[in-house]
Amino acid sequence: MKKSLEQPAQFLLEAKHYTDPSLLPLEQQRIFQKTWLYVGDAQTLSPGEVWVKTIAGLPLIITCDASGRYQAFYNVCPHRAALLCPDAGVHRAKHLVCPYHAWVYSLEGQLLGTPSRSRLPDDFEFNARTLKSYDLKAVRLEQWSGFIFICLSEDVPPLGTFLDPVPSHLAHQRQASTELLFRQSRRVACNWKNYHDNTLCDYHVAIAHRTTLHQLQGPIQRYQYQFSTYTNLLYTPTLQRWRDHHPALAHLSPLAQNHFLTYGIFPNLHLLAFPDGLFAWIQIEPLTVNSCEVMLEVYGLPQSPASVAALQAEFNGFMAEDEALTESVQQGYASGAYSPGPVSQLEARIVHQQRLILRYMQQES
Repeated sequence: MKKSLEQPAQFLLEAKHYTDPSLLPLEQQRIFQKTWLYVGDAQTLSPGEVWVKTIAGLPLIITCDASGRYQAFYNVCPHRAALLCPDAGVHRAKHLVCPYHAWVYSLEGQLLGTPSRSRLPDDFEFNARTLKSYDLKAVRLEQWSGFIFICLSEDVPPLGTFLDPVPSHLAHQRQASTELLFRQSRRVACNWKNYHDNTLCDYHVAIAHRTTLHQLQGPIQRYQYQFSTYTNLLYTPTLQRWRDHHPALAHLSPLAQNHFLTYGIFPNLHLLAFPDGLFAWIQIEPLTVNSCEVMLEVYGLPQSPASVAALQAEFNGFMAEDEALTESVQQGYASGAYSPGPVSQLEARIVHQQRLILRYMQQES
C-alpha cells in the first residue's frame, strides 16, 4: 500500500462537477453502478426475510433464505418487469409473488410457478431449462465482517481487494457482542461529492472542528496517511487522555490498537474506527445535484443509554458543523466565481477520490 501520493497543484474537480444536473444520471451509471456499494448490516435480515432497497437508482432486493444464505437480485419480474416487492424495507416472505401476474419465485431467485400455465406458449415447458431462463437476475453480493455490499458490475475486483487494507487492519474490530448503538440520517443541501470531499478533508479539522473532532484526532503534525486503489486512510495516534478512559480491545492489529482510523472508500463511504471497538459508517447518497442524504451508523460494545446519548451528541456536533460548511461551499460553487484552488498536503485524500471520480466518469457506460 502506498504511503504517499503524487499531488497536483490544484483540485481536479471544477465547480460544474458539483452544479451540473446532467451529471447525476451519468454518475449513477458510470460510478455507482460500476463499483462496490455499502448496503448495511447483515443482521438486519433474518432467514425468511427480504430487504427491498433502491441502490444506485435501481430497484434491488436482498434475500435471506431458510439456510441463512444472502443473495441479491434486481427487484424486477422477468415476465413483464413489475416490481416484485413495491414497498421498501424489510419484509417476511416465504416466496416472492409478482403483484401483476402472480409469478412465484423462491428466495433463491428461482421461478417456482405461474398461474394459467396452459395459456402460455406451447414451448414454455415447465422444466428446469425453461424455468432457469426466467430466474431473477442476480447481483453480486459479498460481506465483510457481517456487513453487506453489492456490486452491479462483473468487472470489479472482489470486495476484499476493493476494501484493502480495511480487512487486515480491522479484522477483529467487530466483536461477538458488538451492537448497533444508533442510526440516523440527515438531508444536506449540497452535492454528494461536496460532502464526500469535506469528510476527506483533514485541513479544516483543527479550524472548523476545534472543540469537537479535533479534540480526538490531535495535532495535525501527527497525521499520517496510506493510499490504496480505492481507499485511503488517515491515522492519528490516540491521546493519553482518551486512552485513560477507553481501553483498547485485545487482538486488534497494532495500527488499530493505537490509532484513530478514518477511511475514505470510493465512491461515497467513510469508516471511522476506534481502538475500544467503536466504529461508524458514514454513507453519502446523491438525491439531486444540490442535495444528498448523509447516513450514519455507529456500532460498538454495549453501553449505557447515557453513554450512547453522549456519543450521539458528539457525532451530531461535528456533523452539524460539516453540514453548515458544505452547504456554504455549494453556494460558492453555484456563484460562478470559483476556479479550482491549490491543494494542501492535508487534502491529499480528496485528490485521491477525485482522481477515481474523473476516471470513472471518462469511461463509456
